[in-house]
This record gives sequence, C-alpha cells and structure tokens, in this order.
Amino acid sequence: MANILCKFMLLAVTLCSVNSWADAIPLLLTGEVASAQSQTVTAPKSTGWQIQIQWLAEEGTIVQEGELIAVFDSGGIQTQLEENQENLQTQKLQLIKTEMDLNQAVVEAEGRVKLAIISVKKNRIEANIPDGEVSDYEKGKFVIAYERALMEQLKSQENLKLKLAERDVGIQKQKIEITKLEEQITYQQSQIEKLSVRAKVGGPVSHVMHPWMQQKITAGTNVEPAWEVVRVQAQSSYQVTSWVHEIDAAKLDLKNSTLKLTLDAYPNTTYKGKILGMSRQAEQRSQWSDSAYYRLDIAFDEAVKNDIFPGMSVRIEQ
Repeated sequence: MANILCKFMLLAVTLCSVNSWADAIPLLLTGEVASAQSQTVTAPKSTGWQIQIQWLAEEGTIVQEGELIAVFDSGGIQTQLEENQENLQTQKLQLIKTEMDLNQAVVEAEGRVKLAIISVKKNRIEANIPDGEVSDYEKGKFVIAYERALMEQLKSQENLKLKLAERDVGIQKQKIEITKLEEQITYQQSQIEKLSVRAKVGGPVSHVMHPWMQQKITAGTNVEPAWEVVRVQAQSSYQVTSWVHEIDAAKLDLKNSTLKLTLDAYPNTTYKGKILGMSRQAEQRSQWSDSAYYRLDIAFDEAVKNDIFPGMSVRIEQ
C-alpha cells in the first residue's frame, strides 16, 4: 500500500513538473510583414462554378492606385450581355409596333362608337314619328331599328373600353419586358466591370497560394467564387501577421504580452512588438494541418530601422 502511494505521489509530481516545463517554454511563431492598408482580390461570381483568371499582374510588381491587377474570364457573361442587348433592341422595336397596332385598334373602336351614336340619333328620329303618319308596320320597324342602334352603341362603347384596357396592358407589359432586360444588362455590365480589377492602393503585388495545390495562383488558373487570388499592400503602415494554433492561442495574454520580433532578412536585429488583436473566428489552414488557427496582428512597438517590404518573414517570440 505504501509503495502504491509513493508511486502515485511521484506521478503527480512528475505531471506538475511536465506542465510547469511546458508553460515555461516560450511561444515561438512565424509570421510575415504586412501592411494595414491592403487590398485582397477575390474571384467574383460567374455563370459556372469556376471562373478562369485571364491575366494577373506579375508578383512583386509595384503598381499604382488605379492600375489593372487582375482580369477574369468574361466569356459566358459577355455572351449573355450581347444576347440581351440584341434582344433589347428587338423589344424596343416591338414596343413601337405594339403601340401602333393597339392605338389603331382604339381609333377603330372610337370610330364605331361615333357611327353607333349617329345611327342612334337617326333611328330615334324615325322612331319618334307621330302615330298616323306612317303605318303601324313601319312604326314597329323604326322602333326595333332604334332599339338595335342603342344596343350597338352600348356594344361599341364596351368594345372601346376593352381596346383602351388592352392598349394600356399591352404597352405596359412590353415596357416591363424592356425594363427587365435593361436591369439584366446593367447587372451584367457591373459584373464585367468586376472582372477587371484595379488597384485601390499602391504597392507590391503578391499572388495567393492555391488552397488545394502547394503553388501560387497564376494566370490561366480556374478558381471558385470568393477564393483569394492576389493582394496589393501599401508600402507603409507595416505590421506583422501571424497564425496561431488553437492550443497556443490560449496561452497568449492579448493585453499585456510583449513580443520580440526578428526579421529573417536581418537576423541580428530585434524589435519589440505588441499584439493589436486576434480574430474571434478560427480558420482552417489546409496547407498546414486540419487544426484551427487564429489570425494574429502585431504592431512594431518601436521604429523600424531596416528596409522592410510586405511578405518578409518574421520570427515571433513571447
């Protein structure tokens, strides 16, 4: 019994020692220099589940604000746009023809109403001839003709209302078709504009790693919507970006942690750094492992004396 108790105490002491040793190990991370002012280009939506990159600015190229940095294939959208533009012209011509036909139908219906009114007036005069001036037979014919004229007048007036309604509905329907086409054309034109992406900030261009293959995305690559393709980072407002494993994230003191930053390009120089913040949502980094990682943004806590550029690798120690 005493031996078992001794072994249990020895195991507890060992575990405590291991935990203390693990806690004492400084946290070591890798990161890269990034700019707080940056632009990330993502693949836009397309007619298919993938879209091809037609052109990308070369990696490392220094671009100015407004310069072209990426062009995506617009084949399917461009074809639909051209078809809709042709259809729009056809629909506009159809609107003119529809207006002419329906207006003509209304004019004819108005003419029949006028003729019916004249017929009613004529037959009213004959039906009102005093008794004795014509035979009862003739008088009866005049009355029947007057009643028929009244009926034709009512029919012609109802027909005119119908033709007016048909004209309004027919023209409105045609205009709705035109409006729908114009909206589709406007949307497709905006999509095509998004397929040619221009720099919003000036700075070096860097291509993003393909999420499946261990290589950077280049022109000719088929990508899915929302994939990150290329980045442009301003040559100012530098900070360090790193990814922290979910286990190590729990060890970080976000408020009081002082970090030591060493750029691989200048291994003999170190800088103090402070944590700006850590993302609340973990992300998968498939090129590393199946674990979750948190993005960590770190600021240089002192002036940087060396020449640094976006993408430079940094060693981070707690």
